[in-house]
Amino acid sequence: MPNGLAKGTRLQAIASLAILFSGSGAGAQPAATTKALHAYRTSSPIKVDGVLDEDAWHAAEAASDFVQQDPHVGEAVSEATDVRVLVDTEAIYFGIVCHDSDPHGIIARELRRDNPFADDDHVEILLDTFHDHRNAFHFATNPLGTQYDALITDEGHDINAEWNERWWSEARITPDGWSAEIKIPLTTLRSNRELDAFGVNFKRYIRRKAETAHWTGWSRDFPFLQVSQAGHLTGVERLETGLKLRVKPYLLGGVRQARNPTTDRVDRLADVGLETARFSVTSGLTAEVTANTDFAQTEVDDAVVNLTRFPVFFPEKREFFLERAGIFEFGFSGRRGAVGAQERNLQMFFSRRIGLTEDRVAVPVKGGAKLVGHAAGLDIGLLDVQTSRLNATPGSNYLVFRGKRNVLARSNVGVFASNRQATSSDYNRVIGADANFTIFKNTDVQGFLAKSSTPGLDGNDYAGRAKYNWFTDRREIFVEHLYVGPEFKHDVGFVRRTGVQRTDAAYIWQPRPQIAHVRNFVFRNELVYTTDIRRTLLGREQISQWTTRFLSDDATRINTTHTFDRVERAFEIAQGVIVPAGDYGFRDTWAEYEGSGKRTLAGRIRYGGGDFYGGTRRYLQVAPAFRPLPFISTDVSYEYNDVTLPQGAFTTHVVNGRVNVNVSNKWLTTTLAQYDSASSRRVLFFRLNYIFRPGDNLFFVFNQTTQPSALARDQRDRVFMVKWTYAFDF
Repeated sequence: MPNGLAKGTRLQAIASLAILFSGSGAGAQPAATTKALHAYRTSSPIKVDGVLDEDAWHAAEAASDFVQQDPHVGEAVSEATDVRVLVDTEAIYFGIVCHDSDPHGIIARELRRDNPFADDDHVEILLDTFHDHRNAFHFATNPLGTQYDALITDEGHDINAEWNERWWSEARITPDGWSAEIKIPLTTLRSNRELDAFGVNFKRYIRRKAETAHWTGWSRDFPFLQVSQAGHLTGVERLETGLKLRVKPYLLGGVRQARNPTTDRVDRLADVGLETARFSVTSGLTAEVTANTDFAQTEVDDAVVNLTRFPVFFPEKREFFLERAGIFEFGFSGRRGAVGAQERNLQMFFSRRIGLTEDRVAVPVKGGAKLVGHAAGLDIGLLDVQTSRLNATPGSNYLVFRGKRNVLARSNVGVFASNRQATSSDYNRVIGADANFTIFKNTDVQGFLAKSSTPGLDGNDYAGRAKYNWFTDRREIFVEHLYVGPEFKHDVGFVRRTGVQRTDAAYIWQPRPQIAHVRNFVFRNELVYTTDIRRTLLGREQISQWTTRFLSDDATRINTTHTFDRVERAFEIAQGVIVPAGDYGFRDTWAEYEGSGKRTLAGRIRYGGGDFYGGTRRYLQVAPAFRPLPFISTDVSYEYNDVTLPQGAFTTHVVNGRVNVNVSNKWLTTTLAQYDSASSRRVLFFRLNYIFRPGDNLFFVFNQTTQPSALARDQRDRVFMVKWTYAFDF
């Protein structure tokens, strides 16, 4: 965004996008595809037990002509797969038979719902119920019948794996391979009753061979979640989809013990509230309300040590905000790994700003409402949440609106607005418009422009972004420019740094040489250039990375980064160690090995070091993963930093450990242990989740946080809670 852009020009740009937004989205067409599968109508009951023994399965047409995407694109698959679809007045059923010449080689260890099956054999289903070739429901299961589901927005630009709805799956390993049955109630889906076809695609992954096969759209230029590459599912006309009304209350009880150097306090906890009430406004539009909202079962954030002067981005983990979150995405749309120096600089909707303080303390949520879906040719998201006062933090109302219209074949334009308001003089408002065009099959052109309004800030309060991205399976080029004015403020977004312009350009080459044991190389060269709005240089990064991926699914990486950083104001990097203002140049190099997750013992190790703010830094990252049995898994990450600066030396240690013991895919436990030496903070978190019915849960949660005190004993906060939820459908 050029410096000194006139306000009139900016308003003209917003007006132009608004005109586009009002245009018709008709005429959108999928990529060329000829495959179609007919869903067989049945009135006979189907028992979901993983065995396709009902007569209807034998009468249904099978999709069996799968094609490899990896390791040999376009070639016939090594093991056959058959998928059949049934429909009745209640649900859509998928019957899947995965033939395997070596059933003892089938890998299946994951029992936790919504954990990706990257290390297991599995099948995936992409179901485009509005047949708009952009958005879809994503379902997957492995040979243990474990479930994964997600909502796909804009062909995978946003993947919302926190979306959870009721559906049933059972699978079993057989002498000929494995089979699965899936039942998806029509109340789980959203569609238009006038449609006579859905978009559909299927994927099978054979872990020991690292073989990926798709029913359609197997070109490596298109990931499986590219909805436009799906085939057609016929026989689905006149289906009544959508949930009429579901009310899901919760009950909570427990004990909290707060100990500090001077007092011990024990409080009993008892609460009741509305987890959610959800109903269909139309077949494509869903409303949801919550009251006295509770997030007791939410996992704690990972422990980190921040060696920068900028805020750390922590992902959202609360279910109410995560469900259908993709529809609110604005101004950030990445493809594959091309996000520029691997960091978030500006996210226009960041729900963690609602109900959490800057230091991650929970603020009580009185209630909220959400309206999401598709209506009048638009993708619509409307969110309203009211929080209560917490100490000096006033209660606020948060209102967010996102509207988007599809144009052309795979493009869209949209608007965004947010408002945080505590009083008539304490508010922050942001409006913006964006456009995302995919042209010539392999080219993305994206951009947005936004303006904030905050009492006391009357200067340059604009932000904008433009990006060009060209990509194929072998090569990718992107150029991006980000502008954030010094007075831009966003209380419902994540802003890493204001008053900057940031240009990021990269070239990525992924050759597949005919070398024994090598799948491909990935060469990445990237330049990141940051200035203030007057074009004064603030920072520069030159990144060169070489990755070797082996046929065994192991990988090695070597990365070198040359950095220039202008520190305008001194900052404390560690307790008692101050980095003075000034210009710093340094080089950092690291090497990494990542072991394939198909093994019982896998993980990653990285070692690196180099210059660092006038001194040196050495660091080690170790992340082993041990999965000896399907019902137990252990993941540990350890990071060590050894920093020597002219102002002082220090070391840091960060440990994040996780143990999952799962008796079945209904009884799940998670234990987390964390420690970071910078704060000497220790966290122990345990959660037992009994899923007694899909969507209904009983939680037992223990959470203890201990921190040192200058006085005789440590501060400790210990909580034990029991939470029960049950959904009533009407």
